[in-house]
Amino acid sequence: PKYNDILITIKNFDPYRISQEKSISLLTAIAPPRDRYAELVLGATSIEESLQENQIVLDMKLLEELQTKITIKDINVEGQIFQGESSKTMDNGFWHFPISKFPGEKGNVVIIGHRYLNLPPAKNTFYNLDKVKIGDHIDITHTEGEFTYIVVEIKEVEPNDMTVIEQSDDYRLTLITCTPLWTSEKRLAVIAKLDKLYKKV
Repeated sequence: PKYNDILITIKNFDPYRISQEKSISLLTAIAPPRDRYAELVLGATSIEESLQENQIVLDMKLLEELQTKITIKDINVEGQIFQGESSKTMDNGFWHFPISKFPGEKGNVVIIGHRYLNLPPAKNTFYNLDKVKIGDHIDITHTEGEFTYIVVEIKEVEPNDMTVIEQSDDYRLTLITCTPLWTSEKRLAVIAKLDKLYKKV
């Protein structure tokens, strides 16, 4: 009489799924609670919270209308880029820092994302951003075109180091997330330059 139950149990035994669930459970347990994270990390002087209240008002969300996505194939990152007036936008996906340039424009395009709000196999996270290498390609695509940036610099900075979001005279993309993993002590900044103009800037 127990044959059917045993057979179903055996068929549903998936070591990968079980190990994944255990890993996520463990990592969630050791990660700081969300409210504590916000209290300790996202202070008024952090890069993410550097915008003054009511400094930005978005009349339209062009990047969403164009279905803009970022892809870094070498580290399994892919997701939509969202526009928003505050760092809470990162809860939806990758956040286009609103005072930075748009993809393909001259200047510094800044994209900021969470490190462990979502975990692999989810792709819409910068969990693996520390694995990116100089020379890797970062593709930003939307319904009207595609831009490929080449990674030229990787560095760690203090949470309140605003130099990484400053405007520049070249065609630049800067990706920012927390580091080391499971902490927010510093910020990891990956700087890339537009491929078609790489030899000119």
